[in-house]
Amino acid sequence: AAIPGRVVFKCQPLTSHSRMMGKGMRFPAGQAAGRSSCWQAFTGHITTGCVPSWTPTRRHLPRKVACSAISNAANESEADEDLSLAELRQKLDVALKQEDYSAAARFRDALQHKSVDAKLAVEDANRAFYAAFRSGNVKEMESIVGQGEHVQVVHPGSNCIAGREAVIESWRSLLVNVRPRAFKLALEDVRVWANDTCGTVTCVEVINADDSTGRIAATNVFEKQGGRWVLIVHHGSPAPPLKRPRVIQ
Repeated sequence: AAIPGRVVFKCQPLTSHSRMMGKGMRFPAGQAAGRSSCWQAFTGHITTGCVPSWTPTRRHLPRKVACSAISNAANESEADEDLSLAELRQKLDVALKQEDYSAAARFRDALQHKSVDAKLAVEDANRAFYAAFRSGNVKEMESIVGQGEHVQVVHPGSNCIAGREAVIESWRSLLVNVRPRAFKLALEDVRVWANDTCGTVTCVEVINADDSTGRIAATNVFEKQGGRWVLIVHHGSPAPPLKRPRVIQ
């Protein structure tokens, strides 16, 4: 008797004209003559029983079975996207220990995609920060600086300033002197790291303004607040000038 939710196997001799499940699907030539195989009622999960000599590929499966498999895979991928990086790493370790390599590959791919997405988002937030810096627009800077008393900034030659309000005020006093057309700021040696909730960017700011030029080694720390990446720490300190090769005449 058929068990609901299981695959039922019915063994019988096959000829080259045998068909599966009355759906008009032929077995491959050369695998039917003189051998015993199985007809399968595909209803979900394969269980123990008579093992077929030919495993149908996706194009041989009934349309409903193929669509169901695709739908299940899509649902699993969507569920993986809701997991944090830490949860994905944990599930990957468990799958490897259990030698479930199919699940391990799925978790590995989701982990890579999510890591790339977080890194790109932090890069965008860093670009927004420097766009506000170059423009001298305090409103733009306010939108990129995060909330909380853990928000801090260390400008070159100054002490640590903590708390959002004090940090915004320090940027206001700094940006008031910025003239966008005369203030040039380029970045070198940009390095980005990110996970689910925070990210860091280290870089060298190359500044060329009316009254000053120089190189600033900067560290920017970003945090995800309310679904947005915002700046919570900016630290800048003078960097040594580039050493130019000595020219011997």
